[in-house]
Amino acid sequence: MKRLFSVLAILCVFGLTTASFVQSAPTPPEGNPVVQGTLMEIDGSFFVIMDSSGKEQRIHVDKSTMIIGKVQPGAQVKAEVTQDGHASAVLIVGG
Repeated sequence: MKRLFSVLAILCVFGLTTASFVQSAPTPPEGNPVVQGTLMEIDGSFFVIMDSSGKEQRIHVDKSTMIIGKVQPGAQVKAEVTQDGHASAVLIVGG
């Protein structure tokens, strides 16, 4: 019986500790626009993306930009862009 209470106490402590980590986990920033379309060209440190409305969007990329996939003109991309036009992440979704 004493062993059962010990196991239950450990499980409760573990559960509360896990819950506190989940509550304090950082949340991603909200409100950053997403640019989605076809990568038309790479112009130095800028990607030129043609969105679905036919408008060209120039986004800045550098070493801090997380790029997932093979970057090449013609690829379909999604880019999370800050308010000043810097891409924090670019995902290649096809191409």
